[in-house]
Amino acid sequence: MQCFDYALKYIYRYPKTEKELKIQLYTKWYNTKDIDRAITELKKKNYVNDEMFAESYIRSEVVNKGKPAIRIIQKLYHKWVPQEIVRDILKKYENEMGEGIHDKIRKEIAAYKKKEVDGFDIIQKLMRKWYKLEDIKKVIENK
Repeated sequence: MQCFDYALKYIYRYPKTEKELKIQLYTKWYNTKDIDRAITELKKKNYVNDEMFAESYIRSEVVNKGKPAIRIIQKLYHKWVPQEIVRDILKKYENEMGEGIHDKIRKEIAAYKKKEVDGFDIIQKLMRKWYKLEDIKKVIENK
């Protein structure tokens, strides 16, 4: 159970997806049988769950912090979260994501206005940060 102990220690500080954990265990030269056994046990105990990982990541980054959804989706794909899981969770949090993103855009616009950046320059800067033009327009129109 040395593999299981290492896996538990590895996911202790920050949750990982199943694929991330599997790759890490392979880099530590554990054999496939031990890795599969450890991951199965961790899944039974719900310590490794890609759906819960993606949901908490989206809630944290997009809903609470207002980061652009496209960047977070890319990060989840980079962490090997299956597309169907990401799509389902995005549908589930669609309204909350919009509110979080709009709040963040309002804060960004206020910060740029303090720096005396105005008009089209603000829109360009927000778009460079991966915010959608339609979200930026909604925020500007509601002011």
